[in-house]
Amino acid sequence: MILARRRGHGRDLHYQQAAVLEVGAMVLQNMFSALSFLHYRKDDDFVDRLSYFYTSSFLIMMAVLVSFKQFGGRPLECWVPAQFTASWEAYTEMYCWAQNTYWVPIEQDIPVDIAEREYRQISYYQWVPFFLLIEAFLYYIPCLMWRLMSDKSGIRMNDIVQLATEKENIEPDYRIRTIESLSRHIESALRYQHTATSRTQYTLHRVFKCFNMRYYESYVTGLYLMTKIMYVGNILTNLILVNKFLETDEYSVYGFGVLRDLLFGRSWMESGNFPRVTLCDFEVRVLGNNQRHSVQCVLVINIFNEKIFILVWLWFSVLLVAATLDALYWFSISLFHRDRFRFVLRHLELTSDPDKPELFRKEKRKQVEHFLKTYLKVDGVLVLRMIALHAGVMYCTEVTDALWKRYLSQHPENLIDEDSSLINFARTQSIRRKRNCSGSGSDREGAGGGSRRGLTSNNSRITRFLSSRHSGSFRLKRGQSGNRSLTTGSVARSPSPKRTVVTITSPSRDPSPDVLQRNHLRSARSATSVNTAVVGGGGSAESAAPLLL
Repeated sequence: MILARRRGHGRDLHYQQAAVLEVGAMVLQNMFSALSFLHYRKDDDFVDRLSYFYTSSFLIMMAVLVSFKQFGGRPLECWVPAQFTASWEAYTEMYCWAQNTYWVPIEQDIPVDIAEREYRQISYYQWVPFFLLIEAFLYYIPCLMWRLMSDKSGIRMNDIVQLATEKENIEPDYRIRTIESLSRHIESALRYQHTATSRTQYTLHRVFKCFNMRYYESYVTGLYLMTKIMYVGNILTNLILVNKFLETDEYSVYGFGVLRDLLFGRSWMESGNFPRVTLCDFEVRVLGNNQRHSVQCVLVINIFNEKIFILVWLWFSVLLVAATLDALYWFSISLFHRDRFRFVLRHLELTSDPDKPELFRKEKRKQVEHFLKTYLKVDGVLVLRMIALHAGVMYCTEVTDALWKRYLSQHPENLIDEDSSLINFARTQSIRRKRNCSGSGSDREGAGGGSRRGLTSNNSRITRFLSSRHSGSFRLKRGQSGNRSLTTGSVARSPSPKRTVVTITSPSRDPSPDVLQRNHLRSARSATSVNTAVVGGGGSAESAAPLLL
């Protein structure tokens, strides 16, 4: 009968261990499925991912490891008196695990005072898994705030960078379409910010300016810099929590003290850090009397806890240095206008003539300044930096060039100096025509000859300028009221060479017969070989004088 009872007890113990392993496997599966929310995105940099992704994942895995030992095994085993039965032994171990133990060096006597024993108690080992999970969540808070609030301004940073880093971009056609889509989205988002801040529609938003924060031109940049500060503050907070949690009264900074002990060969039996052997006091009621017992226990879990917390503290220290330097770097390139200007100018220089990059800097410095202040602004530069960080410098250069061209198409008054010289030339010729037509008949003839000579001498200038452009033409329009405006248009290429004519019109008036005859003969000669680009309107067709280029 005794043998059968032992077999039954062994069978029950086997079933209990199998049940514990099954429950542990279920817990492990749920924990790893919960890690799916820690996926990293492409709207931050590598140092950010070190904090919210790699550090959080490491802390969660360590919490799972310690939990298996605590809840799936025997984290504490005690040396009980011989008269204790198996149930008494199990009760003692569970009580000491839940009620804390205290450490006394083996060469010292056990204190008689109960208060002294309670002062030496070790109360952290039961809560190590939960503490590690709390730390993992704290590291994820800055990332969570960034993801929830960064899209409020209309700039979908993650989608922009994700689209820029697609592998299909190696195909030229797909790459061109992607860059065009990105430039349109960035332009519309930046225009949305400008419109929302320039026209406040609600009284509440006029009174409480904080409601307009997401519409400011530096909202995303300010939010990202605030996230950087939160990462640094979070690391400092976790280092302080480690000291408080482990109750290291002997060391003001836990990690330095442990490293010093390891370097000088000081073991846990001398320092008391994560002791393996502890003492436990408990009282039992026997026949109405309270009997106090002191037992010696082994904390096997502290072998893992010591290594985990040393590694955690060292990693936090390295991460603090990296996060601080990274935050200083982003502050320096985001707060100063000079660094933003250099970034944009450097990428635009890559699209200019590689033999003369300094020519771009001299000719377009003012235009780039206006482009940066009124078009890209602070958040636009941050988007370009993220694209350069994840998709590469060349892809960022192409996106910057696409935005630059869209800016020029919307702001023709900010064209380069060569375009401005063409406009000034056309205006000068228009004024000269007015003077020639208002003079006497004989003076008109002389002025007309001089004008033709002036036009002939300047034809080569305009021809060289227009021949250097691949496509597009500039037209100077004159309305009925005499106002002039510049428009640009695309000129389709054809296999046969074409010439361009710039026509300067003057206000409607009765020209002389000689002028009409010269214009008629000139138009007849150029009708078969010249495509006429009409510049202006509002004057009569008879008064139009084409300039052959």
